Amino acid sequence: MNFCQIKYLLFVFAITTGAIGGSSAIAQTQTIDQVIAIVNSEAITLSEYVSRHEQQRLENRNLGKYSGQVNPRILERMIDERIQTSQALARGIQVSEGEIDGAVQLIAQQNDLTVESLIAQLENDGFTYDQFRESLRVQQLIRKLVDAVANSRVVVSDLEIENYLNSHSELQSSDESYEISHLIVLTQGKSDEEIKSEKENMEFIRKAITEGQPFEQAVMSFSDASDKDDKGYLGWRTSDQLPKLFIDALREMNPSTANISGVLQSDNGLHLLKLHDLKGSGQLIDQLLVKHILIQPNDNNTSEEAETLALDLYQQLQNGESFEKLARLYSDDSQSRQNGGSLGWIGPGDVVPSFRQTAESLPVGSISEPVKTRFGFHIIQVVDRRQTDMSNENAEDLAREEIFRRKAEELFSNWFRTVREQAFVEYVGV
Repeated sequence: MNFCQIKYLLFVFAITTGAIGGSSAIAQTQTIDQVIAIVNSEAITLSEYVSRHEQQRLENRNLGKYSGQVNPRILERMIDERIQTSQALARGIQVSEGEIDGAVQLIAQQNDLTVESLIAQLENDGFTYDQFRESLRVQQLIRKLVDAVANSRVVVSDLEIENYLNSHSELQSSDESYEISHLIVLTQGKSDEEIKSEKENMEFIRKAITEGQPFEQAVMSFSDASDKDDKGYLGWRTSDQLPKLFIDALREMNPSTANISGVLQSDNGLHLLKLHDLKGSGQLIDQLLVKHILIQPNDNNTSEEAETLALDLYQQLQNGESFEKLARLYSDDSQSRQNGGSLGWIGPGDVVPSFRQTAESLPVGSISEPVKTRFGFHIIQVVDRRQTDMSNENAEDLAREEIFRRKAEELFSNWFRTVREQAFVEYVGV
């Protein structure tokens, strides 16, 4: 994915800072900015439109600079988003800071960037980190709204999956996946001599690792990655989730005999990879059927208070209280909460390492004490275990996701058409 694609990912639902829940009352807004549209009780201002117009120009170079004329298509998109986010908030849908942090990390990893270098590239185009995070918040709010509208009403049958797979034979051949860890030393802005010196240092680090130094220890000591909580562990990644530089190296490696890459050089840094495992068509993978209750610290709930609540819920479970009931009442995971805490079947790399390690250690039917991850405190229950051929499982999952997406989009479009017709929209001086 190139940087133009990054921008598309970030700004497909982009907004200016303050568009969600922070819109001023109309009377207040008129005193500081020109109002160009009123949506229910909120105003869209000219400065918000101009910022969105410039963001759209990143994706459409044929769109000229703002010249005083409002583009109706851009304004209509902003109105739709304002209605959608209002609907999401009215339903109690929330996006946590942890979810946004995770999205930032994923976008950076998929583009072979650190968070810092991703932010630097965004700022070069005139966008602040706050705008970036707010854009992600809007994307996730609307995605969760689509899920909330569609989840209880869209059903994908086994017959539909079978028919879809029969007409999409390319899904039957699964691509290889790699379980990896990553160490990076940044070189952006450094001279050729400095990069040469860093490369020599990296060769020394690689030699130390091959001679027995734990890769995780080297990451903690030398890596420039912004988040070292997982000690460089990236989990399982398919080939379309990794840059070509990494794929070319991984295809020459072996988890048992040659699991450390050579020093790899990209535009932004020097890299070392550790290959833990690989899988492809026909390989059986251990999976766990898991439920969890997530308690997250927030503005009204300190980390200590969140942990205390998690411990109290754990004690209630030990005394016989229903896991599903407590998940629906208390869990901060809005998606799994609706299903009594169920995460479905998870495999290697689907969850963060500390969650995975705890789940793997639990007997079927047992419940863990609260486990802390970067997302909060989890109480985990393992419902079942199985081994499955991931080539078939992945193909079925892809088919189910595509069928669900198509049905959900159609249902959401019909639902939103009614909501849009009932909304109060007034155009002011446009």
